Amino acid sequence: MTDLKDNTQYITLKEASKLSGYSPDYLGQLIRKGKLAGKQVYLNVAWMTTEGAVREYLENNKTAGTRGILGITFRERMRRWTIAHTSGDQIIRAAERIIYTVIAILIAFCLFLLYAFGSNLFSLPKIHTDQSPGGTVGATIIH
Repeated sequence: MTDLKDNTQYITLKEASKLSGYSPDYLGQLIRKGKLAGKQVYLNVAWMTTEGAVREYLENNKTAGTRGILGITFRERMRRWTIAHTSGDQIIRAAERIIYTVIAILIAFCLFLLYAFGSNLFSLPKIHTDQSPGGTVGATIIH
């Protein structure tokens, strides 16, 4: 590990992670192991390093982190690939299929409710009137 002079420009481990592709935690581990030049700051809470130290470590180890040379994460590459290979028409068609499916389910549910409650509405009791010869009228309910 090379010693860092006080007049050098320090960068945070978050900035160094964007540069190298390694996570800030891993860079801190490298500094603690002595494989990457750096120092603790802010009452020994945070680690800092220099851009030159990060580049020197990358050249000596010939490996890059998950971000690669361009600093693009795997998730970002997948998002860009999806956008490039998916047209807006495909997304619209998928949304239409979802909407039509929901509408069909709602219509089927409404028809079920109409059948379930409609059968009770149309089977109201019938009233049969009887006229007797004495002039009295009697009513009976027939189911």
